[in-house]
Amino acid sequence: MLNRDGVEQRPRLNGIRRSEKNSQSLIARSGLSEMFGFHLRMAYVAISRHFASAMAPLDLTQKQLGVLWLIGANGGVSQVALASALSMDRASMMAIVDRLEGRGLLVRERSKQDGRRQELYLTPKGRKLHAQSKAVIEEHERWIVQRFSDSEASALRDALDRIRE
Repeated sequence: MLNRDGVEQRPRLNGIRRSEKNSQSLIARSGLSEMFGFHLRMAYVAISRHFASAMAPLDLTQKQLGVLWLIGANGGVSQVALASALSMDRASMMAIVDRLEGRGLLVRERSKQDGRRQELYLTPKGRKLHAQSKAVIEEHERWIVQRFSDSEASALRDALDRIRE
């Protein structure tokens, strides 16, 4: 196959040129293959790529989706509570909330109990996108879990929870 400059280009496998794929397998990993962190990172990369591809039509990142879902389940939640629940800093959470608000997916309302606090709610457009995202997430989760038996998936979930704690 020729590229637009007329130079021969080898076919890609999963976004990687065949020659790049072969050279990756020739690279000495210098002990990386023995490290759990390396395997977790590589799994995270594969899952993130699949997620980004699946969510592209909805134009949502992982963090945006998490915020959308948490607001959907906890109408009136504050940015501070969301940031804590997702282990994020306040500035990052504010940027995500600003982006989702700019897309018309959520609104901020001043709390009636505490005028300094802003409560977050999904708009009708946000609720619709939340509902659409459920089917996409179910398919994404199937893509991950299909690699494991039920007992393996349960053990992996438990192991990841122990790491997180």
